[in-house]
Amino acid sequence: MKQSNQENKSAFDTESSSCIAWFKLAELVTRKEKEKALSLYRLLAHSFDKAYSLQVEGDILLALEDEQATQKYKEAAFLYKKEENLFCAAAIYEHLFTIEPKNYDYLSKLIALYTLLQWPERFEQRYELLLSFLDKDPALFDYVLDLSKRIADFAGNKRNLQEDEELDVYFCKTEDSSAFIWVLKSILAVLKKNNADKLLAGIKEYCLEQNLDFDS
Repeated sequence: MKQSNQENKSAFDTESSSCIAWFKLAELVTRKEKEKALSLYRLLAHSFDKAYSLQVEGDILLALEDEQATQKYKEAAFLYKKEENLFCAAAIYEHLFTIEPKNYDYLSKLIALYTLLQWPERFEQRYELLLSFLDKDPALFDYVLDLSKRIADFAGNKRNLQEDEELDVYFCKTEDSSAFIWVLKSILAVLKKNNADKLLAGIKEYCLEQNLDFDS
């Protein structure tokens, strides 16, 4: 019983010390003492997995108004994708897009991730938002068309694309190819809704060349 009490006290002391350290970290961040805050955080982060550690470091840097915050978030998202933790990766890119709402590259990442997550509603929302960038900057047409072709190709073909270097997303199709037919239907619905006739014609032509049933 005595040993058990000692163990409980030790665990309580450890937890108490950790809470104090996190409180101290919050104070340092509030006072914008960057170096001290990061040094303390790195001591606390030893028990975290690498991706989460980078994510929290990004949060701290963002609070400190440090431009390196976005880089930490990107590194965390990359590791989450390698770990196939796609929900966390998507959450980070959503956060990045909130920070930089004019960065259409983040939308491309999200479109790819929601394809893999088989989440039609979020896919269509982000794809439609990407089209709004095209309305403001017609020079993005080739970029959007190329992205759409790659997504359609992944959705309609049986082959795996182990890693798409441009999208920096690990495409690995383990399900039957029919499971991703919804992607083609979603692209078609969004393009028709937004009267994106030129883009629609370009994707239809590509699907015809690749024997993809775009209208299925």
